[in-house]
Amino acid sequence: MCLSKPQKVLDFSNGFATVEFLGRKKRVKSFMNLTPGEYIMSQASVVVQKIPKQQAEEMLVEWKELNQWK
Repeated sequence: MCLSKPQKVLDFSNGFATVEFLGRKKRVKSFMNLTPGEYIMSQASVVVQKIPKQQAEEMLVEWKELNQWK
């Protein structure tokens, strides 16, 4: 099972974005243009959609609560 998380775009160039989720950074492939500060959802390291900032922030609150169970 794969869960998609809201990730903030830090940088974008040549079809790849550096994104951040709860302090962890990774590089993902994107077939759409992205701007630093936007939020995305990805699957298997490929961007599948952009999401509104408010929605991403609400989802991040829930993810932070889930991470307390580690």
